[in-house]
Amino acid sequence: MLACWEKLDHVTMIGVLYACSHAGLVEEGRLYVSSMTKNHSLIPEKDHYSCMVDLLGRAGCLNEARNLIKTMPMNPGAVVWGSLLADCKVHGEIEMGKHAAKKLLEIKPRNSGPYILLSNMYVEVGRWGDVVRMRKVMRQQGVIKQPGCSWIEVERKVNVFLAKDRRHPHKNRIYSVLKMLTEEMKLVGYISDANDFKFYDE
Repeated sequence: MLACWEKLDHVTMIGVLYACSHAGLVEEGRLYVSSMTKNHSLIPEKDHYSCMVDLLGRAGCLNEARNLIKTMPMNPGAVVWGSLLADCKVHGEIEMGKHAAKKLLEIKPRNSGPYILLSNMYVEVGRWGDVVRMRKVMRQQGVIKQPGCSWIEVERKVNVFLAKDRRHPHKNRIYSVLKMLTEEMKLVGYISDANDFKFYDE
């Protein structure tokens, strides 16, 4: 665009920062945000900050992401805190994750996502007491985790599958195939982790 003398706008910069985030181009992202005000007379908006927090978080620059949130000239909002929380989960940063979850729950107290992400972080490090405590808090607050859902169309009929739902008329056949696939995966090196499932059942 610049080569064609096209003027950049806020939407273009969101696309550029989003691309940087997904390509792991941290330094480039920093330069583009800096150039918004210096070279293009654009003031970064909440969406640009969200992209930068996501970019930094994905790259493991969590302290920098948190510091950027602190300097935002507007309220960060749920998207920014949710992004930081998700990145904390990826990088195993529990203390910062707790802070992000707390901020997110202040905005959306009935959202099960922060509880689940934080609970999963505790599972990964074997903090079972904290996992149980998170489940208890969810129950006390009346927060309900929406079950996972997927669907597939076979011969013009849509089959819906919910987590923990065993009402499908072909459930025995389906679970038989899943068992066979799991065995085949094990033959090529897949190792299941029992901790992944230990506390998912109510």
